[in-house]
Amino acid sequence: MNQIYLVAFATYISVLAFITFSFYKKSSSSSDFLLGNRSLGYFATAIAAHSSDMSIWLFMGFPSLIYLGGMQKAWIVIGLLIGMYCSWTFIASRLRQATEDYQSNTLSEFLEHRFQDKTGVLRIISACLALLFFLFYISSALVAMGIVFESVFEINYHIGVFCGLLTTVLYILAGGFTAIAVCDLFQGMFLVAMIVLVPLFGYSHLDNGFATITDIAYLKNISLSLIPSTGQELVKCLLLAIGWGLGYFGQPHILVNFMGIKDIKNMHKAKYVGMVWQLFTLTAALLVGLIGIGLFTTTLAQPELVFVVMVQKIFSPFFAGFVLCAILAAGLTTIDTQILVSASIFSEDIYKRYLNKKATQQQVLLVSRIAIIVVPLLSFMIASGKSSSVAGLVDYAWNGLGCTFGPALLMALYSKRATTNGIILGMLTGGTIAALWPLTGYSVPAMIPGFFTNLLIVLLLRR
Repeated sequence: MNQIYLVAFATYISVLAFITFSFYKKSSSSSDFLLGNRSLGYFATAIAAHSSDMSIWLFMGFPSLIYLGGMQKAWIVIGLLIGMYCSWTFIASRLRQATEDYQSNTLSEFLEHRFQDKTGVLRIISACLALLFFLFYISSALVAMGIVFESVFEINYHIGVFCGLLTTVLYILAGGFTAIAVCDLFQGMFLVAMIVLVPLFGYSHLDNGFATITDIAYLKNISLSLIPSTGQELVKCLLLAIGWGLGYFGQPHILVNFMGIKDIKNMHKAKYVGMVWQLFTLTAALLVGLIGIGLFTTTLAQPELVFVVMVQKIFSPFFAGFVLCAILAAGLTTIDTQILVSASIFSEDIYKRYLNKKATQQQVLLVSRIAIIVVPLLSFMIASGKSSSVAGLVDYAWNGLGCTFGPALLMALYSKRATTNGIILGMLTGGTIAALWPLTGYSVPAMIPGFFTNLLIVLLLRR
């Protein structure tokens, strides 16, 4: 085990501990714990929303796609930037106001109130689908943490997964939504600085600059052109961008940050702060993948470690340890929100709605804390197999949530004719398509058939 890396990681965890325990007493009710009493400023909202979006995929999944597939994978960036901009523009303010009007702490609760479903079917179906896909999303971060700990500290993969799980659970339990948002603000600023720094230094280690990347890419038959050479490839790139972009309309762990801002009038400020942050981080991650092509002439045995190996190669061990903490930051900023949202779904949408309708705020808060322990343990079981890549798990969960919630949320905010039956059937169909699509073997992103089939059903069953 590299003791220098351990000192860097321990220092970073100590800073997080100080922030989270500073907010321990502020979470005295379930509303405070799950949404921070809707009191966040615009800057914290912006960074929290975007950092909870990117995850370790930003450091491992995406750079490896560029490293192996070249610039045509950069169409993902185009889709993500457009999708997030549209989410800020068309969803954020309306959702913040609507969830307050309907006194809803979760998307499932909001959909139930918005469509006046007295049966509870809509709420339980949407809650169960959300929990299903969140299990895979959380497991993607745990897999990544296990791989990083195994690579950096040379410890057993399963111990690494457990260390990441324990760190996350403890600081969520300590402070809830407000502490997570403040931690995400700190970690979001930290990780953008680190991920921008790496390609700047990495490029200086190339023998002949960009010519080195070009020569190695040619030998490996990797395209460095953003524009596809054939019409078929162009269609694939467009579908890739659309598939990732559409997902933003239905990601509860991102949308919950919109719900927590204090002043809706500042939402446009949050949008531009967040979009600048996202542009910098995605561009830097893309450059890591490109520079990796030239820096490692022999393809890495684990391509998802291209960022880690690059950092170890170009920095001294002590500074490399702090840079690698950015990977931990990326994982924590996503997994913390996902676990908290999952806990809110279990406590608000299942326990309070069906198991104990007269539950007090303190009882709901207690159940939320219990769920924060139980949900990650279920994801740990998925991650312990180490059978899927980080990119694959993120892709699966992203498609599942987007296909399930995207059309329903758009109809809830913009349509007066959508019906409860249409929303329920659409969500079931979209979620099922997303869940089973990988079995078909088609290269078309699951988001395309799942999202639009869901939307079509809702439109056909309008009043």
